[in-house]
Amino acid sequence: MTELIIVARVSAAPEDADELERRLRLLSDASKTEPGCLEYEVFRSSERPEQFVSIEKYADADAFAAHRAAEHFQSIGVAQVVPMLASRDIQVYPADARITS
Repeated sequence: MTELIIVARVSAAPEDADELERRLRLLSDASKTEPGCLEYEVFRSSERPEQFVSIEKYADADAFAAHRAAEHFQSIGVAQVVPMLASRDIQVYPADARITS
């Protein structure tokens, strides 16, 4: 099966950015314990601190589906993070579509 790379760009209102960072940290830490989660890193923009990007890698589509169904994704991601967002863009890339070696 093909590994998946997920690139999620999110932003919050400037006054909510520190709280969003805290919640994204919780989500990242919990997600890293999933058996099918190979990587999960979150970055905060130094130029626009209300903007974040996460780069995630899952063993396959089933592992990504399990991530989205996980209790921590539902309780932190869906219930806490999503309501704070001013914008969200999620892109899914199959790892075998890599164009460089």
